[in-house]
Amino acid sequence: MNPVKKTSITIGKDGFKYKIDISIEDHDDKDKYPEGVKAVFKLIRLDINDENETELMVLIDNHKPFGFHSHDKLPEDHDFREPLHLDDWKDAWKIFQEKCQEILK
Repeated sequence: MNPVKKTSITIGKDGFKYKIDISIEDHDDKDKYPEGVKAVFKLIRLDINDENETELMVLIDNHKPFGFHSHDKLPEDHDFREPLHLDDWKDAWKIFQEKCQEILK
């Protein structure tokens, strides 16, 4: 698989701008990425105030010791992780899209 790195900007139902950031790449470090792939899916709210601050709203990624997981208490608690019990980044991508739809549409 060729690495995937995509970024797009959209407007949410709240009127804020959001950046969707996707990174998927094969990875040889089976200790850190037992699925053989490193996947990171982010939804970031932009321009929160006049100081151009941002907030990470949705994050799904995978790494040891958690495997695929979602950070479900963002932006308040980045360290809280909800296991997704998946082995395939495509399934994680579907969950990410569902979570984004709740905020964007």
